[in-house]
Amino acid sequence: MAFTPVILRWKNPQRNLLGGSKYCSNLQNSLKGKGENHTSFYVYFWIISLSMKILFLEPQPCIRALKYAEGFRSREDSVRLIFACMGKTLTQFYGHGDELFEKMIKLEKEKLPQQIKELLDAEGIQLVHSHNAPDFLTVAAVEASQGKTPIIHDIHDLLSIRSTAYGCLDPRDPHVLETERRAVCECDGLICVTRGVKRRCESTYPIDQKPILVFPNYVPRRFVPSVLRGKLSENDGKIHIVYEGSLESVNLGGHYDLKDIFKAIADQGIYIHIYPSTGNPDYAALADENDYIQYHDRLQTKGLLQEMTQYDYGWAGFNTDRNKKHTDTILANKVLEYIVCGLPVISLDHKTQREFIEEIGIGIIINDIGELSGRLREESELDKIKIKVLEYRQNFTIERHIGQVLNFYNSLA
Repeated sequence: MAFTPVILRWKNPQRNLLGGSKYCSNLQNSLKGKGENHTSFYVYFWIISLSMKILFLEPQPCIRALKYAEGFRSREDSVRLIFACMGKTLTQFYGHGDELFEKMIKLEKEKLPQQIKELLDAEGIQLVHSHNAPDFLTVAAVEASQGKTPIIHDIHDLLSIRSTAYGCLDPRDPHVLETERRAVCECDGLICVTRGVKRRCESTYPIDQKPILVFPNYVPRRFVPSVLRGKLSENDGKIHIVYEGSLESVNLGGHYDLKDIFKAIADQGIYIHIYPSTGNPDYAALADENDYIQYHDRLQTKGLLQEMTQYDYGWAGFNTDRNKKHTDTILANKVLEYIVCGLPVISLDHKTQREFIEEIGIGIIINDIGELSGRLREESELDKIKIKVLEYRQNFTIERHIGQVLNFYNSLA
């Protein structure tokens, strides 16, 4: 990395813009006795950090990338961001987000990786943060960089463990599998959305020495409800569970094929309230047939999280008929969203999700839907869980944890 020597008298050379005072202190100690000019070193480091420019890559910008950008914006010691993508921009897709980046650039698949190489050179990019899925932009970035710019591969979805299609991609296609292998193995560092994804990568690919950060899909602080509503159960004496997110009615046996699960909950006299991420007439029709299944209109995130506070529990159990390997690696976004709403989580035995819930004590795991009503009568256990959820409600914001990503950038840049 090139920089121009400058003579400056800096008030506080111990403080590094990205890594914090501890990081710089360790660097200073490591240079003692080596004849280095420590003050000059820190001046140079400040200049680099102040202009550190990150290129985000993603085929279709998603909510995880938007959360990162919101987290970075909350910090004084943050980075400059450019986003290059192939689909809609964040604002075109979500109604906002482009304003968090200096530029939004459209990529053309037939011109990769040359277009990325030109971007790296023209913009002075110091690190690439490439998001899947699919994985081909990371491979293009590796080829474009030729080892000159660190490439981080952020795994949102590990395609090789799916049995159902990802959009129009067949996860069994040899080209899809080879692209994933190259992205995971040839990048300079990995960010995994869960511990389960990290474990799966480590058991599948030779990446023992590769830097890896596990970074879940935290919630932006602006979405955390400031006030919790009164519970519907206080008025009718019934238990009310909420589910928010994706629904599947065509790809039968997929992890979002939840009709039978919802019917099994309702058959126990427990209300299940459904808030779909996109409208699904099949689930609306299911609700018309059963008073205990309530289908609600789609809400924007802030309004949704506020409304969910009136329920008793959040549902995070998925269909494992075809995608058990995948569901064992997930920690669903909705789990953290339920917690910030003050809701204990109910999940089926999905390995990574179970570990998270049991480790903190913020929900219950059931092995069979039929045991749900019995578990919800165990008041002493549930009272402890509810207290724990309220204790942790503010702990899972992106702003609280984004420093981990900044430190990871620092370790590679």
